[in-house]
Amino acid sequence: MTGVRSNLTIEDERVNAALTHVAQAGGDTSALMAEISGAMLFSVHRRFETETAPNGTPWARHAPRTAKARLKRSRKNAAGTQLGTPKILRDSNRLYSSIISEASSDEAAVGTNLVYAAIHQAGGTVTQYPQSRMVRFRKVGRQTRFAKKAHKRAYDRPVTYGARTIVIPARPYLGFSDTDQTEILAITEAHFEATISDVDRGHAP
Repeated sequence: MTGVRSNLTIEDERVNAALTHVAQAGGDTSALMAEISGAMLFSVHRRFETETAPNGTPWARHAPRTAKARLKRSRKNAAGTQLGTPKILRDSNRLYSSIISEASSDEAAVGTNLVYAAIHQAGGTVTQYPQSRMVRFRKVGRQTRFAKKAHKRAYDRPVTYGARTIVIPARPYLGFSDTDQTEILAITEAHFEATISDVDRGHAP
């Protein structure tokens, strides 16, 4: 992953002790880390659904102008009912769908390789420099509107966009919550107990 990722870095003494016990008992730490990374991935996807950061803080809402634009182009269902403004960070679902989990014998990680993923995680300012491009228009009465390329009565006109900066608020989706810590501890202890049980029955771990 070259975009942004969250590795398993646990400071909870109980979790670290349980991880150490599993390794010392000869347990399959690859399977353990795979299960932990799966739990981490589920937690990240859940944050997109609830639109909250790992610490439980709600994500910054859409600016009124953005929310209005999203509502205009949002889809309708079969009955013609407006489905509403798309969820935050899920306008195209590309970021949500790109998040994957990885695991090895001593590491669990969740992340994405999308270039723009990091700025949504940490926030920042994007600078757009002046640019000119041909834009297609059409006349509707006295109004001038944007037109599709195939429109027969449309015409092209050069349009220059000035420089501007866009401030993107931080909407953290990677990280560890108290609930994550508890879940990871439970998974680790379950693996430890299974390893000890195998040893007690005389099975090699």
